[in-house]
Amino acid sequence: MDTAIYQKKYRFLLVSALSAFIGTLDASIVNVSLPTLSRTFSVPIDIVAWVVLAYALAVSATLLLVGRLATKKGYRFVYMTGLILFTCGSLLCALSDSIWHLIGSRIVQGVGASFMMASGPALVTRAFPANERGKAIGLMGTVVGVGLMTGPPLGGFIVTTIGWHWIFLINIPVGIFGIIYVSRLLKIIPPDHPETKINYINWILQALGVICLLLFLNRINSPDWPQQTLYFILAASLICLVAFLWRETHAEHPLVGFSIFRYRQFSIAISAMFFYFTCIASWLVLIPFYLENIVDLLPSQVGLVLMTIPICTALVAPMSGRISDAIGYRFLTTLGLFTVFAGTLWISTLDQNATRIDVVMRLIVVGVGAGMFQAPNSSAMMSGVPRNVLGIASGLLAISRNLAITGGVAVSTAIFAYRRGIYAQSMPVEDAFVESFSWVAIAFAFLVFLGAIISSFRKNRPQILP
Repeated sequence: MDTAIYQKKYRFLLVSALSAFIGTLDASIVNVSLPTLSRTFSVPIDIVAWVVLAYALAVSATLLLVGRLATKKGYRFVYMTGLILFTCGSLLCALSDSIWHLIGSRIVQGVGASFMMASGPALVTRAFPANERGKAIGLMGTVVGVGLMTGPPLGGFIVTTIGWHWIFLINIPVGIFGIIYVSRLLKIIPPDHPETKINYINWILQALGVICLLLFLNRINSPDWPQQTLYFILAASLICLVAFLWRETHAEHPLVGFSIFRYRQFSIAISAMFFYFTCIASWLVLIPFYLENIVDLLPSQVGLVLMTIPICTALVAPMSGRISDAIGYRFLTTLGLFTVFAGTLWISTLDQNATRIDVVMRLIVVGVGAGMFQAPNSSAMMSGVPRNVLGIASGLLAISRNLAITGGVAVSTAIFAYRRGIYAQSMPVEDAFVESFSWVAIAFAFLVFLGAIISSFRKNRPQILP
C-alpha cells in the first residue's frame, strides 16, 4: 500500500498545496476588504473586525476534533468535507446582504478551512518517505508564501475594479476542481486508525476554552469591551481548559492524548514553532504603523514592503527542506531561529530617520531565517510521531500557531501601549512610538532566542520509523 501511495506522492502534494494556497490566500485577501465592507454595511471597525475574528475562532475551535476525525474516517472524508464546506461558505459570503450574514458565512468557511488545515501536513507526511519529507514540506512553505504574497495586491485590485463579492467568488471554481480531483485520488489511503473513539465532551470543553481565550486575547485592548466582560471571558476559558485537561488525563478515550508529547522530536519542534510565531506576530502587527507614521509610506507601499518576508521564505524554504533531508533537522532549524533573532534585534534599531530600504534589509534577514526554520521544523514535527496520530499532530500544529500569533499580537500591543504612555510624557509622539516599538522588538526577540536554544537539543533525525 505504501508503495502505491509513494508513487503518487506529487499528486498528494498538489492536494495539500491546494488547501494551503486557498487557506492563506483567503486569510490575507479579506483583510484588504475590511474598510470597503465597513462602508458597504455602514458598521464600525469593531463590528467588521468580526469578519476576520469569526473565521479564526471557527478554525481554532474545530482543529483538534478534525484531527481525530482524520484518524478515524480517513483523509478523503476530512478533506472532501473541508472543501465542500469552504466552497459553500465562500458562496454564502459572496451572497451576504448584511454584516451578520457575512460573519455567519465566514464561520462556515472557517470550519471548512480547519478540515483542510488539519489534513494537509499529515497527508504530505503520509505520502512521502522519510528522506523526502523536508523537500515536500519546503514546497508547501513556498505555496503558503505565494498565498500570503498574492492576497493583498489581488484583494486590492478586485475590490477596486469588480467589487468585494469576487474576493469570495474566486474560491468557488478552485473548490469545485479540488472536490473532483480529491474524490478519486484519496481513495487509496485508508484510515490510519478506524476504531478510534472520539470524546465529544472533551472537544466541547476544548473548543469553548480556546474560543474564550482567543476572544480575550483579541479584545484585551479594545476600549469598547468592559473589563468585567473580559475577566468573565478569561475565567470561562480557564474553567473550560482546566476541565478539559482533567478529563484528558482521566478519560478512557482522550481527544488529544498527552502521550503525544512524550515524543521528544515533536515536543521540541512544536515548542520552537510556538516561540517563533509569538515573536514574529509581536512586531509584525506594529510595523505597518511604523511604515505609515514614521517612514511616511502609503498603504499600498506598506503592502509591498511587507511582502519581503513571504518572498524570502518562499525562496528559501524549498532549499532548506531539501538540505534537511540530507543533513538532518538540528542545524537548519537552530540557525534559522538565530537568524530571526538577529533580524529582530536589527529591527529594534529602526529610528525616525530610517528609509524603506532600511526596513526591507531587516525583513530580508528575518525572511531568510524563517525559510531556513519552517520546513525542517515542520518535517521534524510530523516525522516525530507514529502514523496513527498524524491527524492530531496536524491539528496541534495549527492550533498552536493560531494561539502563538493571537497571543503575540495581544501581549505586544498591550506592552507597546503601556510603554508609549510612559515615553509620551517626556518626548515627542514620534520618538515615543519608536522607543516603544524598539522595546517590544527587543523583548520578544529573546523568545525566539529561547526557541533556538530549545531547537539545538533536538535529535537530528526522526526517532519514529517511516
